[in-house]
Amino acid sequence: MSRPYWNETLETLPAGQLRKLESAALQKQMAYVYATSPYYRKKFDSVGLKPADIQCQEDLAKLPFTEKTELAQTQREGELIGPNQCASMEDIIRIVGTGGTSGQPMRLAWTQNDVRGYNEMGARALWAMGCRPSDFVVNCFNYSIYAGGVTDHMAFETLGATVLPYGVGNSRRLLDMKADMKVEKALYSTPSYAIRLASVAEEMGINLRDLNVKKGFFSGEAGMQVPGYRERIENLWGMEAHDLYGMAELGVQSAECEHNTGLHFSGAGEVIAELINPDTEEVIPMEHGQIGELVFTNINREASPLVRMRTHDYVEVYTDPCPCGRTGFRFHTRGRTDDMVVIKGVNIFPMAIQKTLLAMQPRLTGEFQMVLDKAPPIDYLPILKVEVASGQPAAALPQLTEDVALQLYKQLGFSANIEFVKAGEIASEHKTKRVIRNY
Repeated sequence: MSRPYWNETLETLPAGQLRKLESAALQKQMAYVYATSPYYRKKFDSVGLKPADIQCQEDLAKLPFTEKTELAQTQREGELIGPNQCASMEDIIRIVGTGGTSGQPMRLAWTQNDVRGYNEMGARALWAMGCRPSDFVVNCFNYSIYAGGVTDHMAFETLGATVLPYGVGNSRRLLDMKADMKVEKALYSTPSYAIRLASVAEEMGINLRDLNVKKGFFSGEAGMQVPGYRERIENLWGMEAHDLYGMAELGVQSAECEHNTGLHFSGAGEVIAELINPDTEEVIPMEHGQIGELVFTNINREASPLVRMRTHDYVEVYTDPCPCGRTGFRFHTRGRTDDMVVIKGVNIFPMAIQKTLLAMQPRLTGEFQMVLDKAPPIDYLPILKVEVASGQPAAALPQLTEDVALQLYKQLGFSANIEFVKAGEIASEHKTKRVIRNY
């Protein structure tokens, strides 16, 4: 199909018209959450506001934020969904969970309308990144509760693509099956799983390029935003690799178009985005070149809507015109504010470590994990487990240790105890956890 957009009306709507549409939906949503959620009613009342006081996006700044930890705690205490449940169980048709890479997976509820909204935003993002009804997609996300399995599966089907629901686990069987299926294929997984599959394929004597996987749709990790990571995947597989940003709690998704000018926000008419300074919590104008943390508000969600949900995703925003014609803002992920580690006063983002290690290919794979044994302040040298590329002789490791330590200090200003592990030990079938906190 040659059409350039999944939903041309909303994806190319002028800012003024979109603002009018979203303001009306926002007003209705605020009245809904106030009437049906004691949790949000309490948040409104705590600052002396009523739903009628929220008329447009700028008014959202008057309300408190929602933190995932608040909602997750109530689930640990026994609630099925949490205090933001607004729809009755009669109307809820699906319960899924988050990935749980930064803690306990959180359960999410969906009505028929909520699923429609998720599929709509997902289809817009997938279409932007080049997915088409003719594609045969092997979905390697977890189908056991996790939203990336069945829920993203439905977004692919909404677009019209053919989906094979493989899930996670048994990488050897997956590679054998791909070899048997001679049709052109697309892979949907985390970026690190594409690297993991490459290691397994090497052990099995399989040439990845013989598997006829021409497209890669990657989500769940920020790896594709790290210079060099995309190129590594594309060179290994002989595919075009595309980046998809998603936040299961809100259903919002964003993706790159063919011009690779950043991730196009795909939530117009469904989710309102704000940008804040994560330290002062003040709103930053959504203008070209601004840097801050994304905050999202559902404006059509029924089952478990979220108001001013902090993502802790630290991004740079672009608002200059994109050649593709989409009119919404774009962004580039710089890291997660809650993944940032302060080591002896130096702020370190995992993405920056990965960028430094990727620059040391072919001696390293770029995969790593940082291990923290004591709670902050971190005034000690953390352990940095680093994957060594296949074929590196043991005799070369002492010099490689010195080189890694030097580059980390030169590029990022911090030191660590380097521990090498063999290729394939860190990259995971699930989301790869970059910071391990043993405290």
